[in-house]
Amino acid sequence: MISHGGSRRFAGRNRIGSAVNPGARGGEGVEMGILFENATVITMSKDGDIIRGGSLYVEGETIVDVGGAPRMRMEYGRKAARIVDARRKTILPGFVNAHCHSTQLACRGRAEDVSNWDAVWGIMGSIADAMTPEDAYAASMLAHVEMLKSGITTVVDSGRHMPRAGEAAVDSGIRAFLHVAFRDADPGKVRDGGIYEYVPSIGERGLGEAVALVEKFKGAADGRIDCLMGPHATDVCSPDLLAAARREADRLEVGVTIHLAQNEVEPRQCRAAWGASPGPMMERAGFLGPDFLGAHAIFVEEEDIAALARNGCSVSHNPQINAKRAHIAPAADMMEAGVNVALGTDNMFYDMMEVIKTAGMVWRLRAGDPTQPEPMRILEMATINGARALGIEDRVGTLEPGKVADLIMIDCDRPRYIPSVEENTITNLVHFGSSSDVQLTMVGGRVLVDDFRYVGGSEGDIMDRAQRSGEEVWQRARGEWSRKPGGR
Repeated sequence: MISHGGSRRFAGRNRIGSAVNPGARGGEGVEMGILFENATVITMSKDGDIIRGGSLYVEGETIVDVGGAPRMRMEYGRKAARIVDARRKTILPGFVNAHCHSTQLACRGRAEDVSNWDAVWGIMGSIADAMTPEDAYAASMLAHVEMLKSGITTVVDSGRHMPRAGEAAVDSGIRAFLHVAFRDADPGKVRDGGIYEYVPSIGERGLGEAVALVEKFKGAADGRIDCLMGPHATDVCSPDLLAAARREADRLEVGVTIHLAQNEVEPRQCRAAWGASPGPMMERAGFLGPDFLGAHAIFVEEEDIAALARNGCSVSHNPQINAKRAHIAPAADMMEAGVNVALGTDNMFYDMMEVIKTAGMVWRLRAGDPTQPEPMRILEMATINGARALGIEDRVGTLEPGKVADLIMIDCDRPRYIPSVEENTITNLVHFGSSSDVQLTMVGGRVLVDDFRYVGGSEGDIMDRAQRSGEEVWQRARGEWSRKPGGR
């Protein structure tokens, strides 16, 4: 593996659905190949190839070939363990969720109608405090199922009790980049809205937990699980802590991520404490680089965007949760400056198809231009840009021979896609697509959603467990809410 912006190699375990060629099975129940025929294949390659009536052949964890249906049937029909007639279906790379908190599924329905500050330092904090490791596992498992069913194959994830949440990522089958959020600001001072105090021992303890997570999970599940180093946010982490985090990230050969200018307080606090806005402050600390992934970037200014662009950084644009909090990030400005912009769901909501729609709408609202971004550009943000942000664009993010088979198949035989012609393939998907149309999701050659159902485990049992856990967490948290003004 290569640090500081290099690509990270991984290999996924393969397990493909029912066979049609009984002699094509591999060992331990693994089938040797799956051939998709007659599909519209959106490759997301540099050339922007869209193959109508195309085929794609997967063997093990690898995409072996992509091309026209007649040739592919002749070449791979006898080898395939399963042949899928993908007529009126669209196949494209799996989505990359570049910023997410799966354990915060437990907060769903409680923190949607408040300010960002009240959500993070009030409601979500009290619910997180009420969670046990088993609660974290239950919430993460269901969040991963929701993601997989909406076409997400890779997620960047952090939250409370991350060792147990990491085990959920292993068990669910999703590809994940895990990290522990840590800080050295005294959280009591932050919550009270007073002047921050930075306590080195708090940062050392959090950094130690982050290192332990990396050492436990990096390369787990045959390389499907990776890690990042993730200080919490630019206002609650001192330059010394960011420098220490960068040293550990380089030593452990992982990238870095952080909440960046997600509320109005962050830039103000950075200037007051360190004499610079978040971007230059991180640059001075040596924290930025091609492996840097910032989340939100709502309140970045020109100097912040310039610092990100100078250092080849990436940002996760999280339009759905930001819009709920009455904010729109300057995604167009960042992209025009050369920052790689990906998409994320953030918390309590894990439907990438809805995020894709919202990304285009809020971009246009902010810019006052109904023509930009073009639909293909939004789809790039959800796929190859996300892969690029994680340094794995050589392995996933496009459908090309030799790449890992992280892909989804969308059923377009639905009223919302009609009429379907060559000119509107991407437009229909971006503006009218729905997660309910995701018929198949494959991660590393393993089918995890098949015929619209999660098949990596019992979806019903996962839902029941999360429901029981959520009821218990809310019951514990209610005591904390009752002691706060306004019931929060």
